[in-house]
Amino acid sequence: MLKSPRVWLAAIWIGVMIHLDWHLGRPGHDHRSFDFVYHWLLAIPAFAPIAWLVHRRWPGRAYAAGAVIILLGVLLGQGLEPLGEVIHFGAGAEPFTNRVRWRIFAEFLIAGVLVFLVVHAVVSRRGKAGEPKEPLGS
Repeated sequence: MLKSPRVWLAAIWIGVMIHLDWHLGRPGHDHRSFDFVYHWLLAIPAFAPIAWLVHRRWPGRAYAAGAVIILLGVLLGQGLEPLGEVIHFGAGAEPFTNRVRWRIFAEFLIAGVLVFLVVHAVVSRRGKAGEPKEPLGS
């Protein structure tokens, strides 16, 4: 599964959406800060396609595939991207210790996992899952 380009593209999608959510939700007067209270609504377009993808590509292992994609996305969006801020901007440990950033991330992730579960349940009920279109080992 980790060799599949779809997994990595989906993980990058989640990572980018995590970073975008940070900009939507963070307070401040910066032109890149929106202080949007309902920033977590971004989880709907972020996680819904992931549920559909894993249902179509790995119907027998959809939850495992979804967990892998979400975990990789979290590592990219909440790990690698802040590390880039530390290296590029010399931000110190602030990107990793900022409580507001972690709260915004937690709200987004909780909403995203709920969206994933609901959408997966809906697409699973629409019809029986057929054979995987991609071998499980890829």
